[in-house]
Amino acid sequence: MKKRIAGLMLVFVGGCSDSTNNQDLESFITKTYAVAEVTSTPLPPEPKFEPLAFAPVVSTDPFVMPQAQEDDEYSRTDCWQPHDLPGKDPLESFELSSLQFKGVIGTPGSYWALVESPDATIHRIGPGRMLGSNRGQVKSISQHTLSLTEHLPDGLGCWTKRNIKVAMVNKD
Repeated sequence: MKKRIAGLMLVFVGGCSDSTNNQDLESFITKTYAVAEVTSTPLPPEPKFEPLAFAPVVSTDPFVMPQAQEDDEYSRTDCWQPHDLPGKDPLESFELSSLQFKGVIGTPGSYWALVESPDATIHRIGPGRMLGSNRGQVKSISQHTLSLTEHLPDGLGCWTKRNIKVAMVNKD
């Protein structure tokens, strides 16, 4: 076993010896270096950097919320627009989903609806009153339902009407 290892070591060391049969390889390398040319294009000169001073077009206060602007490019005015009603009803400041229809008072044909707002106040309303943030106008009041018409914007400057019936809340 020791003789085999010694024989392998001798073969490995013998492969590292300087021999003369590498002459053709060395001549090829020297010829290649002699013929080779370095071809590179020089880099273009670096452009001069000239900083520009920032000049704001409009001086706005960064601590004030910007006002919403309507986009005139897509807005239309050739469609139905709701008329502006004078004054604002206190119930228009609440979402319709947050109001609760609690009951009615009056006689058949002339009912008044009792509507509870989120601040736990009961409001007596009749036909023509406005409810909800979408300008819902009360059309009729029956013993169990409240019918109203909401005016919804479509985002392009036009408005659509939507009829809604609100049922009375029964808490048994």
